[in-house]
Amino acid sequence: MDKINIGVIGLGLAWERLHAPALEKLQDRFRIVAVCDKDKTKVYNVANALGLSSESIFDNQNALLEHNDIEAVLSLVPISENFETAQAVINKGKHLIAEKPFASTPEAARKLIRQKNKQGVKVMVAENLRYEEENTIIKQILTSGQIGNPVYFIDNNIVEYEESANQGGFAQTSWRQNPTYEGGVLLDSGVHHIARMRYFFGDVNNVYAFGRPSNLDFTPFSCINALLDFEDGVAGHYSFFVSGKETQSPIIGLRIFGTHGEIFLEERHCGFVNVTYKDNRPAEVLQYNAGQGYFHEWEDFHSALRLGGKIESTPEKALGDIETIFDMIESAYTNGYKKPGYSYDTNPRRLTHALVMPGVSRRETSKL
Repeated sequence: MDKINIGVIGLGLAWERLHAPALEKLQDRFRIVAVCDKDKTKVYNVANALGLSSESIFDNQNALLEHNDIEAVLSLVPISENFETAQAVINKGKHLIAEKPFASTPEAARKLIRQKNKQGVKVMVAENLRYEEENTIIKQILTSGQIGNPVYFIDNNIVEYEESANQGGFAQTSWRQNPTYEGGVLLDSGVHHIARMRYFFGDVNNVYAFGRPSNLDFTPFSCINALLDFEDGVAGHYSFFVSGKETQSPIIGLRIFGTHGEIFLEERHCGFVNVTYKDNRPAEVLQYNAGQGYFHEWEDFHSALRLGGKIESTPEKALGDIETIFDMIESAYTNGYKKPGYSYDTNPRRLTHALVMPGVSRRETSKL
């Protein structure tokens, strides 16, 4: 099989725990030819493990992009650096797979999309929830009409973020604990939840949100609750509690109510999707392999570059995810709590509040 030569920028936890294991299984389709990280010890350790020569080791991303053998780049930098790195890769005419969110503001994401279109390169945003097997199953159920027309959903997400940091989770990184981008964990983790809902239901028409204020650096709200109205007529309740823990079983999780039945996914790694019906049909338990999203997104990326396949997780879809997160935060600020010292200006790292009504309509992603 014709392999794609990959350069990797950023060798932190996302590389170690997510992408490296996936690429290890896909050595027949991808070849790592260069690596880059500001931490010289880290980059040499990874290079040695991959069997790369000193000519393929970099601590400067611009130098890596001069490597002639690189066809595509995997960008795994902190969120505040996503735009700069993606812009450099695209302007070099390299294909790109970039970790989510695509950029730290909607405006920056739109600029990258314009540059991507101008350069004619293929770009995938590594949103694994658009590729996880449980979500593919749920999408198929919804599309087939198996539970009738979807009407309402509950998407409840709870994590003890500080505990996760202390236990060695992704929250431990300093740039997540002290973010320099708007939204903190809501943009970093919440964007996954929004991507999944938009994968199921399409674009969001309207957002109405409230939040419980937080004095923690990593989030403006310890809990945010939003009512979301989608273009296909589905409306529902999304919540993200970043300072809590589930003590009941089964947990609320994700529930989708249709005119003829219901889908219940307790949590991402439980391994089964429950489907129940209003009529006499027996309930179903559909099994899946958990945590395979990164593997499947790399499969999709190879198909796009070698077979002309269509990328599922496009920058345009990622822009819609980012916009929805910003609209939700904006609605929460507008409806009640205003962050102390919050500046209502046009600084690209800040939101612009120009609404009189409390609801927030989603921006049109087509107007790039």
